[in-house]
Amino acid sequence: MHVLQWIAVQADDVDEAYRTVGSNLDDMLNPDYQSGWFDWFVVGGGRWNVGESDDFSEAYTEGKTNMIIHAGTDKDKFVERINLAMESRKAEFDRYVEHTDISIIDKVISDYNPHQMNFEHFQKLYELKKVIDMAYGEWDFNSYFFDMDNQSTNTKYLLEDIDKNPDVWYLVPVDFHF
Repeated sequence: MHVLQWIAVQADDVDEAYRTVGSNLDDMLNPDYQSGWFDWFVVGGGRWNVGESDDFSEAYTEGKTNMIIHAGTDKDKFVERINLAMESRKAEFDRYVEHTDISIIDKVISDYNPHQMNFEHFQKLYELKKVIDMAYGEWDFNSYFFDMDNQSTNTKYLLEDIDKNPDVWYLVPVDFHF
């Protein structure tokens, strides 16, 4: 599966923003990294950066920076993109809530066996787990946005800072595979 996420990062220019995001994500692919939810990625937008040619080989070309948004150049577009990401995240959250059966908690508690997992509960627990993950702000395929500088899916600190320092903030699109 693929998902497009917008990664906020501070940099001196668009090329540094591109390289910083790529380098940090490469580090996260380390097997020792505990929150590695993706198995590969394309900085620059990947399949979302095809253009009119519909040539997917072109989409995966290294170094594509045309989709990167600089807050100092177009703050409105920067904030609009973040808000669209938050709307997408909220829609995912609502979808999980709709399929969450909280009565499973009583069953998990009453059936808990420390010697073995109860596989019957897994499917019903998945939606609840995703609701909890999203409420905690865990970064995963449902996030649509990640503030790399603050290590957060929360936009609060970034949005406060772009009012003071818009020239250092960039949004870098990344096509994640998971």
